[in-house]
Amino acid sequence: MNYSSIFQEFEDIASQMGISILQEKGNFKGGFCLLETEKIIVINKHKPIEQRINALSKAFSKLDTSKIYLKPLIRELIEEGKSIFQLNTIK
Repeated sequence: MNYSSIFQEFEDIASQMGISILQEKGNFKGGFCLLETEKIIVINKHKPIEQRINALSKAFSKLDTSKIYLKPLIRELIEEGKSIFQLNTIK
């Protein structure tokens, strides 16, 4: 699974969970926030895709994903807190 596919998987999961992913520019790392009743994950669009994936996996690690299907690689990133750089299966 390539980086773009992994990123797309996270976007699909967010959609299933009613979470918006905003890709913005600025001096920040990104993460999950609750704005009134809207669930949002903000990531820095100028960071490399690997860092954006890591920000998404950290954000999702704080959420309950037990009720939705996650591909094994995505579950590993979220639940085991692994960085995308630690996985040998990415090409």
